[in-house]
Amino acid sequence: MVCKGGKRDEETAKYGIATKAVKAICYEMFTCFDIIRIYAEPFSHNEASKRVLEKAGFTYEGTMRNGIYKNGKVFSYCIYSVLREEMLEE
Repeated sequence: MVCKGGKRDEETAKYGIATKAVKAICYEMFTCFDIIRIYAEPFSHNEASKRVLEKAGFTYEGTMRNGIYKNGKVFSYCIYSVLREEMLEE
C-alpha cells in the first residue's frame, strides 16, 4: 500500500504536477511489479485529490458514507481505481 498526502499548493496546482506524478508512479508500479489494480481512497470532501485521480485515469467506484473515524470526527471517503490494462494502453 502506498499513501500519498499533502497540502495543495495553489501556485503550482495549475501545472498538473500532481497528476503527472500519480500517472508516472502508477505506470512504474504496473511495469515493475505483477499487480493488476491500484486504488485510492480520498476523503469525499477533497475535490482536489479526486480531480487529480480522475485526470490520472482512475475510475470512481463509489463512496463509503461515514466510513472513517479520524481526530474525533466521522468522514466519508471515495474509492477510485485504475487497472493495469487501462494504464498501459495509453
